[in-house]
Amino acid sequence: MRDDALYIDHGDVITSAGTASALDACLHIVRERLGTEAATQIARHIVIAPHRDDDQAQFIDRPVPDAPDSPLGQTIEWALANLDKPLSVEDLAGRASMSPRNFSRRFRELTGSSPAKWLQAKRLAEARRLLEGTTWSIARIAETCGFNSPVTFRQNFLARYSTTPTSYRHRFAVPSTTRRDHIISR
Repeated sequence: MRDDALYIDHGDVITSAGTASALDACLHIVRERLGTEAATQIARHIVIAPHRDDDQAQFIDRPVPDAPDSPLGQTIEWALANLDKPLSVEDLAGRASMSPRNFSRRFRELTGSSPAKWLQAKRLAEARRLLEGTTWSIARIAETCGFNSPVTFRQNFLARYSTTPTSYRHRFAVPSTTRRDHIISR
């Protein structure tokens, strides 16, 4: 399974990640059977891009299973409220009163990810939210989301989403008349 695929062509079966990517998959079929010109003409008619790379990063949230009353769940909630701070596995394990090894094992069982990868994903998701809903500078967003520098933030954002924070903001930002830069809730 590829988490970042818009659609996957297995030969006899094509699967897509959602409604918009289903259109990408349909254009892929047209392109394969009738050629690029036909696919491009259809794309223009329905006003979508004629081709998006099938490995374009998806901008979807992946929820974490609920475990709010457990020490692990409480630690996750605490980490989400403290994304701006340096958070090591040792810090998180200590907060959950577990050894780092046991914490990492249990964390992976609950979330499907290592603590470090999960933390980075949550920081990047928060950064996306801030890029969409505020006019904050890239440096301020990087700091708020716990990245050591704007450069580190940009590199991680680009690696995860295949676009820069600035390009993402231009594409997905809420119009400035509805932004509420002074009110940020998690």
